[in-house]
Amino acid sequence: MAGGMKKRIVLTLLFLIANMAVLFAQGAMPCNDADIDGNCPLDSWVIVLAAGAMVFTILHLYRLRKAGISA
Repeated sequence: MAGGMKKRIVLTLLFLIANMAVLFAQGAMPCNDADIDGNCPLDSWVIVLAAGAMVFTILHLYRLRKAGISA
């Protein structure tokens, strides 16, 4: 892997980890269905879904770039 690619991967991972840390840093607020606009942390399956979507997007763009097709 080229040095530039490693740097991008590390920066992306740091960005994702920092965002997850902020999401889980919510206070001890009650999280129920009474308040629609309540400050509830994201469900763990939503985070897994977002990570999967990101991986799919990266692989798709990588394959397009490798094939020489512009997106």
